[in-house]
Amino acid sequence: MTIRIALNPNTNSRAERVLYRMAEMLPGEWDVWMNRVLNFTGAKTGHVNREADCIFYHRKYGLLIVECKSGKISTRYNEERKRVDWFQNDTLMDDAKVPTVQVGTLVAPVHEYLKEMFPENEKGVPYSVRVQWAVCFSDMDTMEGIPGDEIKRKRALLRPDLLNAEHFEKRLIEILEMPENAHSGRSFSNDYLDEESLYKLRSFLDGQGGMPDETEILKGEQEFFEEATETQRMMMDSISRNLRMRIEGVAGSGKSHMVVWEALRLARLNKNVAIVCYNDLLATELKEVVKKVFDADREIVEEEYEYDGGKSYGRIDVLAYFDWCEKYAHAAKIKVKKPAAEKDKQEYYEKVLPKAFVDAQKMLRDKKKTREKFFYDAVIVDEGQDFLSGWVDSFISLLKNSEQGIVRFFYDSAQRLYARDGIYNPQVTAMPVMVLNRGFRCTRKILEWVYKNTNIRITPFKNTKTGSPVKEFYYSDPADQVAMLSTRLDEILEKFKFKPSEILVVSMRSKASSALKNIKDERFVWNANGDKTLVEDKVNIVSAFRIKGLDATAVILVDLEEPSEADRHGDFKRRLLVAATRAKSLLTVFKKK
Repeated sequence: MTIRIALNPNTNSRAERVLYRMAEMLPGEWDVWMNRVLNFTGAKTGHVNREADCIFYHRKYGLLIVECKSGKISTRYNEERKRVDWFQNDTLMDDAKVPTVQVGTLVAPVHEYLKEMFPENEKGVPYSVRVQWAVCFSDMDTMEGIPGDEIKRKRALLRPDLLNAEHFEKRLIEILEMPENAHSGRSFSNDYLDEESLYKLRSFLDGQGGMPDETEILKGEQEFFEEATETQRMMMDSISRNLRMRIEGVAGSGKSHMVVWEALRLARLNKNVAIVCYNDLLATELKEVVKKVFDADREIVEEEYEYDGGKSYGRIDVLAYFDWCEKYAHAAKIKVKKPAAEKDKQEYYEKVLPKAFVDAQKMLRDKKKTREKFFYDAVIVDEGQDFLSGWVDSFISLLKNSEQGIVRFFYDSAQRLYARDGIYNPQVTAMPVMVLNRGFRCTRKILEWVYKNTNIRITPFKNTKTGSPVKEFYYSDPADQVAMLSTRLDEILEKFKFKPSEILVVSMRSKASSALKNIKDERFVWNANGDKTLVEDKVNIVSAFRIKGLDATAVILVDLEEPSEADRHGDFKRRLLVAATRAKSLLTVFKKK
């Protein structure tokens, strides 16, 4: 289950709270939107601006809109008005509050609008999403007082339906698959959407509109915060209106650029911002970009107004997660001894150091001086799929104000290389979500190669360059890659005139297990754990585990050997996705026969 828009915390509806509790227990195939205002204009429907208490979507079964009603609901026939009146706890409902009016009349406009949104299939017919409706009577055990000609029992979710997650899911499916007289006694049709259409549906229900078109493309490869189009500006505006937001983005969709954009926006509002990521190389890169922008702003202000242009800004601190832990443990004078044995390192990094971080925060928060220095108005997590849930909680705890503090959580589940559960953290899943569903980093040829080899599709923008075909070279002996790499580098330097810093060698293995670990060619340098920056005048070799969030004009992918164990193929493909999508223009692959 993905709660894409969480329950409004200020709701006073018991029915909405009960339904939300059940929604949280659904399997992962369901998407859920609570308290969603649908605001759209269709060619056939005209303008629609209506709230839906809850929307469920399952790719196989369709979309269900649910109206929630608490208390005792009943109806009585009004002889004078010649119509049925609805009552809630014996109080007459306004006509606009009648559940069949609220939800039943929303189905047709949504269905028509979705038809307009989707492309035609091979038969020239647009995708069809089944749209059904139901009413949740959370406090009622039976339909007593509500005749079947007003609401069929099948369309009602009663208290017995809301006690067991398995039964609840079964009831949702039953409602979605109801036979309809308008459809010759059969269920309305529902197509299994392709990836692009699924993105369109989710984007619409997330409140982000349809897919970007050619007028909504990044103008070039300059810094995102300088060259963003109106679409990105609208996205950032949407983020700025929410205290907490999670941003799900495919590889190359600009997540890390948006991290910088948002941090700078908040700092210019004089808010102090903490940024964390798992990858220390990415942390260094983000820190350098932030400093570059701050320095440029400061120069402009000093030149024009003759005073320090940095004083009016909040500060932005960027560190990798374990560096945050060590910094706070040191400040609180908590001694944490690093393990000497390799077998003890996992427990040290995943348990001992994070605990020291939490303990240090408690100590530092007690004093006003350290509270001001070590706690923040906003926290931003980048590459959140690499985090454990407890790490996420510990970083959010850096907020000065737990209620009004700002949180941004950026992630991509497809790039999840570790068995960690940060993206399922309850604080994260409760946040509204924005989806960045297209990649602008890689050429079409690179994305085609990625899809062919991983079955993970990243949709490019319409004006994305086709680019050069991906070159594949095969080896039998892994050691052969040393000579192959030297030869390929010569070709790239001669043909494309790239600088060494524009070329990156990405290994599918760690340095210790790579066939290139002892390479003698001085043009290359290994960047292993502990090296927090890339060497400028060399071609850096780095493991796929350490390069997430970064990119290069040309990437040479090495040590590519598919695992023989079937249960490791998913992990391998995610690592391959991460490695290959670091390349912006040119991808070379060394692959075992």
